Amino acid sequence: MVFPLPAAQTLCGRLRYADEAMVTVAFLSSIQDFQEGRIQEVADRLRKEHPEWKVEVVPPDGSKAPLAKFKLKFGPAILVNDRIEFVGIPRYRMLVERIAMVAAARISPRTAQPPPVPPAGTRPAAPAAAAPGPPPG
Repeated sequence: MVFPLPAAQTLCGRLRYADEAMVTVAFLSSIQDFQEGRIQEVADRLRKEHPEWKVEVVPPDGSKAPLAKFKLKFGPAILVNDRIEFVGIPRYRMLVERIAMVAAARISPRTAQPPPVPPAGTRPAAPAAAAPGPPPG
């Protein structure tokens, strides 16, 4: 009988393996120096509580090009794996939950879902016949 191997674990938590994707979180600063203290506070807390995530704060001068790429004029914004996730600074818990979803490769419930695909072997329903109109004349 063969038992599945459990994930390697240490006293400090689960070990990361090389095949797991590293999550990068970039805080784009506002070019108007808006909420600069809050950005730094959230980034520091995220680094402390989640050392497995790469967290960086982009200064206002470096934020202009990424903000323009996403058609934003001012900022602040948060990129997770080079995709914009938040404009502005959300509550800490909401931010951590969203980053964890991205790390687990789960789709956000707020993302528009594709239309359902009919099962194989079934034909789509025929369009309804047009209602008869009034006779000509």
